[in-house]
Order: sequence, then structure tokens, then C-alpha cells
Amino acid sequence: MLPTQLLVARVSRGRVKPAYAQMSGELLNLAERMINVFEGCVGGRKALLADRLRRFEEEDFDYRLIRGLSTLLERRCLFEAESKLDPRVARSVVFEEASRRRVASIDERRMVIEECSVKLGVAPEELERSLWADLDEELILRRFDGLEPSKLIRWYNLSLAQTLLFKSLRMEFTVSEGWKEVFRALKRLGLMYSIEGDKRVAVDGPLSLLKMTERYGTALAKLLPYIVRAEDWWLKADVLSRRRNRIYVFEARSGEAELEPIDEENAQLYDSGVEERFARAFNSLESGWRLRREPEPIQAGSHVLIPDFSFEKRGLKVYLEILGFWTQDYLERKVSKLNQIQGVDLIVAADEELACSKLHKLHGNVIYYQKDVPLRPILDHLRKREEEALSKQVEELRRVEIKVDGEAATLDELASKHNTTPQAIRKIIEEAGVKGYRLIGDYVVKEDKLEAIRRELESLGEVSLTQAAAIIESYGFKEHQQILAALGYTIEWSGLDYTKARVRKI
Repeated sequence: MLPTQLLVARVSRGRVKPAYAQMSGELLNLAERMINVFEGCVGGRKALLADRLRRFEEEDFDYRLIRGLSTLLERRCLFEAESKLDPRVARSVVFEEASRRRVASIDERRMVIEECSVKLGVAPEELERSLWADLDEELILRRFDGLEPSKLIRWYNLSLAQTLLFKSLRMEFTVSEGWKEVFRALKRLGLMYSIEGDKRVAVDGPLSLLKMTERYGTALAKLLPYIVRAEDWWLKADVLSRRRNRIYVFEARSGEAELEPIDEENAQLYDSGVEERFARAFNSLESGWRLRREPEPIQAGSHVLIPDFSFEKRGLKVYLEILGFWTQDYLERKVSKLNQIQGVDLIVAADEELACSKLHKLHGNVIYYQKDVPLRPILDHLRKREEEALSKQVEELRRVEIKVDGEAATLDELASKHNTTPQAIRKIIEEAGVKGYRLIGDYVVKEDKLEAIRRELESLGEVSLTQAAAIIESYGFKEHQQILAALGYTIEWSGLDYTKARVRKI
């Protein structure tokens, strides 16, 4: 499905029809060129991709076609922030330091960046990159799943029809085969339907509801691929145009247009814009939790529930169910099913329009939202789960002795050895220490090895940061700034040029 503003349709004599893209040489060439742009931008910033896509709108095509194809192709992309630091942490540290100094010049700003980079254990240029790495235009295109131009055209046509159904009051359809899959989809999507004579199925449209029309409309749109898979199919829908205050008939049948479904593309569509926006926002945070859509079913009494999402991290698992469209009967059944779930950490997010007495009967963690599911209460809940797990792991580690084999070990290595997490190892070492070793960054280093590094640095007298880093790395360490700080050295910067920096004993 496409955003409503990108729908291209033709109206005539009380009927409406999507302006399907034809399999012409011109459009196939356009689709191929746009796919090539995405492939060529892998590894680059999102702003570069957007700039190159805007150039297509200068050609002799409807801008809605260009943006529609771009929207579909973007759904096949993986964007990530490129930063060793959490951008929010980087900004917090820099802004706090800048507020104390009242920075008013470029030189003062440079000094703030240099000092904060030492605090955070990164090079100044890395800190600069991290400050705004989470902005949408700064995201990096890590992966693009390509496809054939003809498949993109068919996907676009299917999406046009789906977008039109988003405005429907009612739809009826019939198919020549595949009824089992169609009815399974009707039930999974939660659509309200009835079976009429001559094997016609009538489905309530999203605009027949008073509330939650967005999610229901998307669910109805997701039924369309199951219909058009049949060799012969037919559908008719009553579509409301609020702008013209009139109802139009949308009728389609097999063979009319190239809109055969493509399984891999349709599988990527979310049930609603709320879900999609939440998933994109959560994944952009790089919280360390893996977000999975529609995970394994969980038991709810004699029924099962497939939550919308799960959050997973080091054996921890939390589920999220987003309550969508509803009728009174539907909501009663939903609340009853949710209350039968036992021993599962489940968050329920409900639109404030759903705030009614039935929801107060829900057990567990319920949060409300207006337009988008808020991230803060979910992150707070996940952080609480992590803290509880960490406390339990630390308590277990207090019963054992932490031993380091050799001159140094990483926290990851010690965590693997004791079947726990690096965070728990760090906390227990900070509490009790390890005799003869010191905790520096993510390493536990033997004091003798640190002394060897110190002696070699002192033997050189005045030394550049580049030289110091080479010495430290020859001992097997990459976190040279943290090693220097532990040995009592400070870094004196001369501008942002890393090669001109010197180290000095405090």
C-alpha cells in the first residue's frame, strides 16, 4: 500500500479505477534506472539517495509515480546510523560542556569537542560524526534487496489497488481457487466478513467503522494479494471520496492489469502505519534489543495470540501487542484472550480512543498513545528488565572467583567463560577487582603489562599520539586513549588533525 497522497486514479461515470502502470519500454526503463540508483547508493547517506531520486521528478512522469516507486523500493532498504557512540549520549556530553563554557567561537567549539572526545574515549572526528548520526538524512544505506523492473511495476500496481481499498465502505469478491488461504488470511487479519450466495464474500470496509480505520484499512489491503493469486478472480468495492462527498464503484478482475502479488514484497508490509512508524523509530535507536515482527504464537488459554512484536536480548524476551480497530464484541474477546496469558512479559499499547472500562480490566502493562506508540515507556520497561537480569547475574557471580588467564582478557571473553554478560562481569570487577589486574575499558589488563607500556612510553620522552597508539597496539590493545588515561597521560590536540596530537604525562 502507498501513502494516500500518492494514489493515482481515474474517475468516470460513478466509477473509479487506479491508473495502473503499463509494462511499456519507457516505464520498465524508468524502474530499472531507479533500482540502479538504490544499488549505487549502498554505503552512502540517505540524503544522497534522496537527492538522486528527486532528479527523476524533473522528467516527464507524474511525480506521484516517481514517489510511489521510491516508497516501495525504500521498503527493501536497511538504513543504520553510522556511529561508535550513541548520538544522544554524544550530544548530551557535548552540550553540557558547551553550556558551562558559553561557546561563542569556532576555536572554543573545537576545544569542547577535543575535551569531550577524551572523556568518551574516541577521536574528535569520530565524535563529530556521532553528534547527528541518527538524523534521518544522515542514516547510511547498509543493504538494498534488488528486484526485477517488471516485478517493481506489478508491485506498484498492486499497491495502487490496495490504497484505493483503504477508502472503501464495503468490498465483495470471489476467487476460482485458494479459498483455504483466503479464509485463513481473513481470520488472521481480523476482518469482519460474511459469505453470500454463489461463493461471494462480503467484507466490511475501513470507512464503515467509527474508530481505528487506518489499521483496519491496511488489514483489508493486505487481503488483496491472496485474492489476485487465483487464476480467475473478481472484486467490487464501494469507495468513498470525502473531497467530493460521493461514493464510487471500484471493480476489478483477473487479466485487467499486471498486479500479480510478489510474496517477498508483500511480506514486508506492516499491518498499519502505526506499526511501521514504531518499528522504524525503535530500530533507529540501536538499543541493543532485537525487534521481531509477528514472533512465535503465545498461549492464551485455549487460544493462541501472535503479538505484533517481540523485543529480544541475551535470552530476555518482551512482547508488544498494539490494539487496533474494534467493535464492542471484538474488544471483549480481545481483553478476555489477553487476560488468559500467563507467565509472559507483555506490553499492550492502545490508542487513547480505545480508553474505556473494558481496557481497565486488562492485566499487566498497558500504555496509551495518540498517533504513535511512545518509545519512552517501552524503553523504560526494557531497561528495567535488563537491570533485573543484571542484578541476578551479579548476585550469582559473587559466589564464584573471577580469574584471568594470561596478561589480559576482554570482558566478552570472561563473560563467555562464566556464561553471563559483559555488563555483569564489569560490575563485579568494579566492586571487587581482580588481584594483579586493572579494568580499562573493555579489557582486564595485568599490572605488569601496563608497567611495560609505561616504561616504553617514558623511554621516548616527548611522544606523538600516533607513536603512543602504535606502542599500545603492539601490546594487543586498540583502546589506546583509555590506556593512556589509565597510565596518567593526557592528549594535547592541535586542531582536529590526529597526526599532530601529542601525549603528555599529567
